[in-house]
Amino acid sequence: MFYNKDKEVIIKNAQSPHKDYCVGYPGQGPYFTGFSMGSSSVPKKFSHEGSFLLDKINAFDRAEINDTYLGQINMITVSSFCGPHGLLWGYDVAREDSLSVNDLLSDDDLKEFKGVEICNGKNLRNATKKLFGTIDDKKFPFFPGSHVLAAEKFISLPGPTTLYGCFAMGIPKERDKYACLFMEDVGVIKKDNNQEKVNLLKNIIRSVEEIGKNQKISYRAVFVDIITQEVKENEMGGVLVVSPYFLLAQNAVHLCKDK
Repeated sequence: MFYNKDKEVIIKNAQSPHKDYCVGYPGQGPYFTGFSMGSSSVPKKFSHEGSFLLDKINAFDRAEINDTYLGQINMITVSSFCGPHGLLWGYDVAREDSLSVNDLLSDDDLKEFKGVEICNGKNLRNATKKLFGTIDDKKFPFFPGSHVLAAEKFISLPGPTTLYGCFAMGIPKERDKYACLFMEDVGVIKKDNNQEKVNLLKNIIRSVEEIGKNQKISYRAVFVDIITQEVKENEMGGVLVVSPYFLLAQNAVHLCKDK
């Protein structure tokens, strides 16, 4: 088994063949997992009575690149676990801790979740952004055309509406024995309704706990995050919640700092 004492082994053996590009996880051996969320609202240009598909594709493409750059990849949807052979970007390596969960949930909101640390998932998102970069400032993006396994959910709807994406990641107490769990939720939310955001965040934390009960796994920490996107009349909107599995660009290995 890997993880923890063998972290350096994972880093050494989960490297891309490219110096400045990451590539998708090939399906065997050690790997990294990142986390990102993106949203978009684009003018409806290609829709007609029979199909909204081209505008939805455009909204998806923009959501892939409007925050962290995840462009030009063949995204392959898989389930939502990171096992002992994987390292979490922004947590196990390239650790980010600057944002408090109280930016999302109050102490009163957190009273329900005793015995588990609730953390701000935007720390993970920011770390992933620093690795891959943005459309205008690429760092170590995926090699163009890479086939990338990813746990993802996407929603696209015409306006007027407001869309949301919500994420939670459960970290088990025994990392060398169990997998980290990713939960993704996307849907429609009332505009500027903060209490509804709080309810969505609390609900997705509860869902992690419920899956833990099903699998008889205890989580010591849960990361949560949420974004929203307003979509106006004559626009097509999209929200993407995604955790790509990847091999790390060789020149990015120095970013793997200890906690």
